[in-house]
Order: sequence, then C-alpha cells, then structure tokens
Amino acid sequence: MQLRALKYFSQVAKSSSFRDAAEKLFVAPGAVTRQIDQLEHYYGAALIERGPRGIKLTREGEYLAQAVEATLRELDSVKARIAASKSVVSGTVKICAAESLIALFIAPVIEIFGKRHPGVAFEIDTGSAPHIAGQLTGGQVDVALAFYTPVSAEIQVTNSCQLEHKVLMSAHHPLAGKRQLTLKEIAKHPVATPPANYAVRQLLESAARREGLHFDMRFITSSMEVQKMLALQGQTLLILPQLNLNDSDGLERLIAVPLTDSLMGSVKVDLCLPRQRTLSMATRLFHELLAQRIEGQNTAAR
Repeated sequence: MQLRALKYFSQVAKSSSFRDAAEKLFVAPGAVTRQIDQLEHYYGAALIERGPRGIKLTREGEYLAQAVEATLRELDSVKARIAASKSVVSGTVKICAAESLIALFIAPVIEIFGKRHPGVAFEIDTGSAPHIAGQLTGGQVDVALAFYTPVSAEIQVTNSCQLEHKVLMSAHHPLAGKRQLTLKEIAKHPVATPPANYAVRQLLESAARREGLHFDMRFITSSMEVQKMLALQGQTLLILPQLNLNDSDGLERLIAVPLTDSLMGSVKVDLCLPRQRTLSMATRLFHELLAQRIEGQNTAAR
C-alpha cells in the first residue's frame, strides 16, 4: 500500500465526487479511482458508496478516514521535525479563526513569521466559534482563534484577551460625528450582522431584549467583506470588536465609535490548540508568536 493511495483517499473523503477530488489533487479522475480500488482490494471491503447524489464513506471507509488523517498528520510532523533538525522550519500551518480577527491578529503575525521562516505555508479557514471548535477537534486545523470558545476536553485555551466592541460606519453616516453611541441610537438605523450562531449576533439580540429595543437587521451575512462594503456605502452600521482600522480598502476608512453598553462592551478572544496532539515545529513557533500578540493586547489594555 502506497502513501499516494492514502493521500488520494483522504481527499476523496472530503470531496463530493471523484472528479472533485481529482481536481483538488491535480490528477485525472481515473487515477483517483484506481487508488481507491487498490485500497478496497487491500482491505477487502467497500470504502466508498457511489450514488446519484455523489459519494460518501461506508462504515469501513469512516474507520480508515480517521486512521489516515492521524497518519498523515504524524507524517507531516515527522517531516517538520526532520527539517527542524537541519535548522529549517517548513511545512504547513492550518489556522481557523473568526474573520474579524484575521486583520487584527493573524495577518500581522503571518507577516513577521514569514520573514523568519519563508519555507512555511498557511491554510486559513474562517467561521463561527462552533465551526472553529469543530475544525480543531476534528483535526482539520492546528491552531484556532475564536470568540468565546466552547468548552471541550479536546481544546486547550492557551491565551486570552478582551476586545472592545465599536460601531463601524461610513464617514458620511449621520452618526459618524458622535463620540460614543448607545444601543437606542443604533436601533434607529439599519444594522448588518452575521447569522445567529455568531457571538456578536447573540450579544446584540440579548441586549435588545434587555433594553426592549428592536434592531433593523437588514443585512445578514457571514462575510466580513460584504458587511464592510455595505457600511462603506453608508447603507448600514456594523457592531464589531475593535479592528485594525489602519488598513484601508482603497476607497475610504470606516469610522469606529465606542459603544456604551455593559453587555456589548467587550468580547473574549481565545487562542487555542488541540490537546494530546503532536504539533509541528512550524505550528509551535507560530503559536508562540501569536500568543505574544495576544498578551500584547492585554498589556495595552491595562
């Protein structure tokens, strides 16, 4: 049994069809099919069910998929340790984070890290806290940065900090001249929010119930870029943790006004690693640098 067959099977397990897997592997669909056939012959069991709606793993396929993912992670770790023994840090760091934390934490750390270790690649996923936790515990990512990480025996929160919520808007918005804003003032204008499984949306709904307010949640999207574009057009307000407003999208910058509300005031950010998993040298070094930036936020807040 060859390593290639395991890698092909790993990609098939994450894909909707053999053609989809082949495109991601940059090979012909027939090459993928042959490797799966060899594995099924080796194990003496069907691993993939083929149907009109695509493919899915059999029970035996699920067993193998779990073992293959663990094996491939360990092989990547060995490769990184061998490279480290030669004073070269390489490999891939897989990250999952809340999208609003990318500009504030992830991107600046990657810039510094990339100058020190140019041989390291990055895979970055974004989503809500439950999605991030699932990616971390499921072995799809190595390090995570999320708001209010769900409690799990499989997740280790190594560092945390608090970020203040602010109201972001176009410089031309009627509220742009305010020094601070209340929830009552915000409720008079359209607001863009992520879906209900995001922490900021849940906080906003709790605050609305407490104050007896109704927010005009006119735009609901998980895309931070869409939210920012709508705000830049003056169509909506955003309520988000403090962002890196030194970044410009080439049009104009968003105005950030402090929000005076005890419930919406701040949000906890957690830096997380998986428990009981061997981490590559690249992941460990990247985590250390990211932890320093988190602690720097704590120092600045004092």
